[in-house]
Amino acid sequence: MGPEMKFNHLDAELQAKDRWASRRQRLVEFLREHGLSGLLAKMREVGLRGTIAFIVRQGRYQICSLLGKRWDRKYGVDTSGQIDLDNVDVIGPNKASGYASVSTSPRAFAYLSQFFPANWKDFTFVDIGCGKGRVVMLAAQFGFDRVQGIEFAPLLCRVADQNLVRFSGRRPAEWAIINVDATTVDLPSGNPLLIYCFNPFTVDIWERFIPALVRANELNRRPMRLVISGSLPETIRAAAAVILRSQRFCERAHGVTPFFMDAYAPYTYWIFDSIEATAAEIKP
Repeated sequence: MGPEMKFNHLDAELQAKDRWASRRQRLVEFLREHGLSGLLAKMREVGLRGTIAFIVRQGRYQICSLLGKRWDRKYGVDTSGQIDLDNVDVIGPNKASGYASVSTSPRAFAYLSQFFPANWKDFTFVDIGCGKGRVVMLAAQFGFDRVQGIEFAPLLCRVADQNLVRFSGRRPAEWAIINVDATTVDLPSGNPLLIYCFNPFTVDIWERFIPALVRANELNRRPMRLVISGSLPETIRAAAAVILRSQRFCERAHGVTPFFMDAYAPYTYWIFDSIEATAAEIKP
């Protein structure tokens, strides 16, 4: 099977698993099975407020999806949609603790970039739970020359690799997609690290991921900035508490992004520096 046929095969496989792509199909199937009367009955069941909330939510998803696909077309890649982990295999035993793969909004990434170190060009950028690889490409566009994606779903790793081959934007000197469970990952050494985490996993995995960060700090002895964000505020807050409780990181900033049209919701974020990072090593 040639490269283009492999790409087409992956595209078809993803289309079948993409929850956002199947929304319209599910609506058609519902109407076919229950008819308009069934739809009206469902609306009465949830009430006016629930119906309005549903319509607004679906509108957000559709706008987010359209803008994501526009970005994809611009760079010749496929990073949009939502892949639920129930529909894919993963490396390791932590499938139940991972969240669906949804790519970071480019505009939200641009907003969060204000929290990157002033000397960010010295850093290796690592995306934990990279999914289809959009953030890897956004980091490359931003100007990082060493970029790495960590993902425990082999299918998503293959898609991210495919996207890197197709990507028409700026290419860094070094980039790679690593298929590994984040709790066992060996982070790259030799340079300061910027670790980016967008809705990757539940709090119990954060408890087991912190040792991987600590291990990297002890071996690398370089500054580390940790950027965590996501559309699940309670999970992000709980993860921040775990990070602070480790006593290996200090908080630099936290907040909520504006609501960008290419994101399905605002992102809660927390920014940390490793305690090994002195003011001389990592600039605000």
